[in-house]
Amino acid sequence: MLDNASTALSTASAPVNAGLPTDDEHRIAVRLRPLPDGAWPPAFERGWLTATGAHESFISYAPVECQVNWSAELEELHEHSSRTHFIEVWTRRAMLARVGTLPVAPTVIDVGCSTGYLLADLRERIPEATLVGVDLVASGLRKAHRHVPDALLVQADVCDLPFDDECVDVVLSANLLEHVPEDVVALGEIYRILCPGGRAVLVVPVNPDSYDCYDRMLGHERRYARRELARKARAVGLQVLQDIYLGAPLFPAFWAVKQHNRRRYEHLQGEALERKVRSDMERTGDSALGRLACRLEELLLVGGVRLPFGIRGLCVLQRPGSSA
Repeated sequence: MLDNASTALSTASAPVNAGLPTDDEHRIAVRLRPLPDGAWPPAFERGWLTATGAHESFISYAPVECQVNWSAELEELHEHSSRTHFIEVWTRRAMLARVGTLPVAPTVIDVGCSTGYLLADLRERIPEATLVGVDLVASGLRKAHRHVPDALLVQADVCDLPFDDECVDVVLSANLLEHVPEDVVALGEIYRILCPGGRAVLVVPVNPDSYDCYDRMLGHERRYARRELARKARAVGLQVLQDIYLGAPLFPAFWAVKQHNRRRYEHLQGEALERKVRSDMERTGDSALGRLACRLEELLLVGGVRLPFGIRGLCVLQRPGSSA
């Protein structure tokens, strides 16, 4: 482990100063626990600084025997379509539009940051923010560092986030909670690290009756039922500001494909299942029609139209209290 007596992360553009923040109004400090070996996190300057002056892309709080429903191979396969595919672009845009009013120089954490595409959009949208990315897959974190070198990247479990209480203004997470067996524990961790008045914007796959071989191959514990995520969020103390669907115009075709998979391919296992999913993902591409459908849905949402179905669910949550 890297060793440096630094306990506060206050900016992403200059080396981190040792010691806790002295300005009570300075809310952007992200305080990390000591590393598993007892050392404090190292200083940060576009990477975590080693004793030799080299830069590491991330620091790790992950257990040695870390279990994760994802892999480097799936990360690489998914990466090819996730940057420009219309539903991914629309999902990130919808999330960014719902972060709410931010303080000066906010702290924003992407939990399940993968290869860093949402972090890159955040950096463009909120250039003054301290960005933090959390994931368990090392290969994704290394790629995220290349995309957003001034984001502080941490390898950690969403059910045991290594941050102090009430130190984050916004938490975003896209397509992570469906991989987490104890998703209520993860929501409790999100509540814990949010400042009073802070927001979380979470996206998950929906429709349990669309769970198919694709979900099984990707390690999905579930597809969320209607209002399930909102109900679980309330159970840990979060307020639900918005609970909507994304991908409604695409849903009929999506549902038909999912039902076909359930009838024809539910028996697939092992290499046969992997070949099927890999083939489907490799054929996935952007399309002008898909982009148009997403833009139409965006206009409907802006106009207050909420369709009761979709491919993904988006919840905007808030920790009660004042941010003042």
